[in-house]
Amino acid sequence: MTRLIDDVFKNQKFVPEQMSKFGFQKTKDTYTYEENFLDDSFRAVVTVKNGKVDGQVIDCSTGDEYYQIDVPAMQGKFVSSVRAGYLEILGRIVDHCCLTMPFASPQANRIVGRIYDHYHVAPDFPWKSKNNKDNGVFRHLDSNKWFGLIINGRRGLVTKDDDEQNVDIINLKSDTLPVDGKSVFPAYHMNHKYWISVVLDDQLGDDDVMRLIDESFRLTGKQG
Repeated sequence: MTRLIDDVFKNQKFVPEQMSKFGFQKTKDTYTYEENFLDDSFRAVVTVKNGKVDGQVIDCSTGDEYYQIDVPAMQGKFVSSVRAGYLEILGRIVDHCCLTMPFASPQANRIVGRIYDHYHVAPDFPWKSKNNKDNGVFRHLDSNKWFGLIINGRRGLVTKDDDEQNVDIINLKSDTLPVDGKSVFPAYHMNHKYWISVVLDDQLGDDDVMRLIDESFRLTGKQG
């Protein structure tokens, strides 16, 4: 059975400094947040350890866990009000403490987290069209210049063949142009003299991808 908390925090990365500001208490490697709701009848307890989230709703009158919130078949007025109150708390935690991991591939989402940790930059999604709305741009905080663009498309866009496999691709500026025909290609839809496309399918390790991102960040900076 999928729990509400698992659905809410799917594709979310917790940001420790934001958690502390929100009210999470840290004990060793565990963050805990508690809040009463529905006129103090129930208490939400959310714990995060090593990036993994868990949660309970406690009935304050008995001290027992209120499991009914995670039973989809239970849709009565009372349980629905408890569920709504709990979801409101979880939603605020997402808004204030989390970075959304918005892409299809695990590697792309890991890279989003590492970019945020290193540069404090999250992707924005400036396009509204159906074909481009999920394309994420990474920008310098001071100049708004791009240093990366993640798109999802068929591999054939960069391999220039009929490969229809959907992959996440990050476009980066480069002065070394380390094209290998496996993971790194001349940039899709950008100037081949200055930009490359890197396929985020784990064939190239995260550290290697980050080195290319660091290069792009440097080249696209104010002096780049």
